[in-house]
This record gives sequence, structure tokens and C-alpha cells, in this order.
Amino acid sequence: MARNRDPFTQALSSLRDRIQSGVLPGGTQVIVQDEAKRLRLSTTPLREALARLSGEGLVERAASGGYVVLRLDGSAARERYTMRGEYIRIALDLNRAALGQVRPPAPAFDSSSPGAAVGKLFATIVCCAGNQVLWTAFDRVAGQLELLSRLESRLFDDLRSEAFALHAAYADDPTPDLMEAVSRFHARRIAAAPALSALALLSRGEAPRSSHAAESWWDPAPSDRSV
Repeated sequence: MARNRDPFTQALSSLRDRIQSGVLPGGTQVIVQDEAKRLRLSTTPLREALARLSGEGLVERAASGGYVVLRLDGSAARERYTMRGEYIRIALDLNRAALGQVRPPAPAFDSSSPGAAVGKLFATIVCCAGNQVLWTAFDRVAGQLELLSRLESRLFDDLRSEAFALHAAYADDPTPDLMEAVSRFHARRIAAAPALSALALLSRGEAPRSSHAAESWWDPAPSDRSV
């Protein structure tokens, strides 16, 4: 295995991807020794990475010691979708107060990856609000929803048109119309949260590639991911 990154970054990236892809399903205990052996690292960077992921809310301390992967049941998933929608609404309010109807350009729309396109758009909205606390809260929740976001295509067959409509609303419509589009987007997922949660339990790493796109254009400093 190529080692072009420091051990901590390698462990953090690998564990985060395995969690957000469903390879390590919710409720699974992370065995530090096994992961260290898989990555050919000592256990120290693995433990440090798990501590960071605990700050991101992707793993939780187990009562018996160690860490288990966060499991979002239907209720918890609904809560996260509600929170993400509210963070975007706050960001839109802040942007409108600061810029009026002026908006930074929307990120390029990639019709082949509608989930990533929506993720980039939401990240753009929140980032442009210029509020680090808001960004950190948004990024944390988006990371926790990553696996469910990857599974949306198994329930919804119109993700491409939905993503295009959001981009069009961002580019053309007054803020209240964009807020309504964002609200509809999240209401749909709040209603589907139990089904998405069930799919996550069955996926075992079969989900498509990442839809949470913030890191593809702005990767916060490591300290920015911890809450």
C-alpha cells in the first residue's frame, strides 16, 4: 500500500470512507488492531483517527470501551435532515442580509452525479454565509448523512431533475423560492428517513460513491471538523 500521507491522515481517511460507504455498518464495533493490520499502521494513529471521528459524530464510545459506528435509525435520520435544512435556511438568511439578491456563482452542475451536485450547492450556500460555527455544524451533519445520501438513488428515480431544479432556483429565483425548494428537498427525505435507514443496514458497502461534495472544493483544516 502506498504511503504518501502521514499515518494519522491515512487512518482518518480510510476509516471515514469505510463508515460513510457502509463497509463498517452502523452499530459495528471498530476493532483497532484489525484496522491497524489492514492499513499496516501502528494502533496509535488509528486511535487518534477514531477520536477525531468521534468529534465528527461518525463513531461513538461504547459502554464496554472502544468505539462503535454511529447508527442512524429513522428518527435520528429525520432529525439530521431537519437540522441540515435549517442550517441551509440560516445561511440563506445570512447571505440575503449581506448580499441582497446577489449570489456567488453556483458550482458546475454535473448531471451524471446529482447527489454530488446538490452537496456542492448546499456547501456553497453555507460556506458563503461566512460563519465558521454554522459551517462546522453543517459539515458534521452532512457527514453523518453521507451514507443515506448515497442510497437515495435506490428510492428516488428523479434525482437528476430534482438537482437541476435546485441549481436553477439558486441561479434565477428570489431567496424565498429557493428556500421553498430546499424545504421540499428535505421534507421528502424526512418522510423517507425510515426507508433510507433500513437500506443503510442492508447496504454493507454497496452504496454509490460520495455525494457529500464539500471536501472536493474546500477541505477545512483538521480542527474545523471537530465540534
